[in-house]
Amino acid sequence: MDRFVRALMSAAPLAAEDELALARRARDGDERARHDLITSGLRSVALRACSLGIRGDDLSDAVQSGAVGLIRAVDRFDPERGVRLSTFAWRWIGAEMVRRHRPEVPLDDLEPAVDDDVTRDADGLDDLLRDLPHDGAEVLRLRFAGGGSGEDPLSREAVGERLGLTISQVRTIEGKAMRQLRMGLANVVHRAPHP
Repeated sequence: MDRFVRALMSAAPLAAEDELALARRARDGDERARHDLITSGLRSVALRACSLGIRGDDLSDAVQSGAVGLIRAVDRFDPERGVRLSTFAWRWIGAEMVRRHRPEVPLDDLEPAVDDDVTRDADGLDDLLRDLPHDGAEVLRLRFAGGGSGEDPLSREAVGERLGLTISQVRTIEGKAMRQLRMGLANVVHRAPHP
C-alpha cells in the first residue's frame, strides 16, 4: 500500500459536531468548509477501496475515482438528516470506483452463448418458478419483473397494494419464495455436469 493511501487511512475522522458545522457552512456556500469536508472524507475513500478488495497499483487509481464520488456526495449532503457524511458518501464513493474500474471488453472478444445450455437453464428456472406457491411466484414476478407490459419492478408497498397485503406480508412471502428458489437452484447446480 503506498504512503499516500496509508496516510489517508490513519487520519483521524472529524468529530460529529465539527462535521455538522462544516457541512452547514459548505451548504451555505463556504468553499473552505467544502474543501475541509472533502479532505476529511478521503479517509472513507481509502477504506472503501480496501473494502472492495482493490489492491496494488489499482489502489491509487481507485482512491482518485472514489474522490470524485466523495465530491458528489459532499455537494448533495444534507447535514440536517442526522446521518454522518461517511455513511452518506459510502455508496457514492463505491459506485464511482466500480464505474471507473469496470474492465472494458470489446464485443468481438465475447464468446457467443450456447443456445442449448441457455434454453436448458431457462427451462430449469421456469420449473423452479412453477413449483413455487402461487402467491410467492406472483410476489416475485411483481417485485423483480414488474406487472407486465413493460412496467418497472414494484416496491413491496406497491405489491402489497396490488395484492391486498401488508408490506410485512409481502416481505415474508418474498423471503420464503427466495429461500425456495435458492434451494432449488442449489439442487440444479449440484446436478449440473462440470467441465
